Amino acid sequence: MGRTMIWIGGPFAALGLVFVALGGWSYQQARSFAEQGQRAQGTVIEMIASRDNDDDGGYTYAPMVEFRDAAGELHRFTSRVGSNPPSYSTGEAVEVIYTPQAPDEAVIDSFADRFLMPSIFGGLGALFTAIGLGLLLAWVRGRRIAAELRARGLPLQAKITDCYRDTSVTVNGRSPWRVVCQATHPATGAMQSFKSEAIWVDPDSRLSGRDLRVFVDPARPKRHLIDLSPYFSKDELG
Repeated sequence: MGRTMIWIGGPFAALGLVFVALGGWSYQQARSFAEQGQRAQGTVIEMIASRDNDDDGGYTYAPMVEFRDAAGELHRFTSRVGSNPPSYSTGEAVEVIYTPQAPDEAVIDSFADRFLMPSIFGGLGALFTAIGLGLLLAWVRGRRIAAELRARGLPLQAKITDCYRDTSVTVNGRSPWRVVCQATHPATGAMQSFKSEAIWVDPDSRLSGRDLRVFVDPARPKRHLIDLSPYFSKDELG
């Protein structure tokens, strides 16, 4: 799974950092708009219904607001934030933030209206970054464990019992192979099964009739490493 973790974790982390940056930029824009804009008292004059994207075919309702600017000119705008049930009712008074240069692009002075985009970008960015970094850290940890097993693990000779295509993992439309082998653990006398890391080429021709060397952690028998390095390149593993 090492190479799979890099393929997935790297783009996830990069995309997450881009989204975090966009969220930060959007937050600063929202703050600047609120600090430099003017405020006015507005009134909800209508709730605009729009069909949402859920399978139930429901509706969300966004308020249309009417207000007068400092010069007394009347303006109307519809909030970009809809909800179900509606967050406002017709006739309700709301505070509005607008700029004299573009009063029709006003927003309701509420957290949802002011920080919708920063919240979306920041939330998605944090999620994607966490997933990506988690996969990359898991890859680094796996490499460290593999190095420790090669250096201090108990070596066993194991017989191959199965070789199969792992369809639970798919990268770019391809699924890797895995090898299962068995050996008797000298400390316990019990037969133990071991499963290999992902192999991205068909291993049958290279492993046919061979026994494999397995490194086992003496303190944690389930932690193991099947040594496939004599038969496959680094690009073909993980």
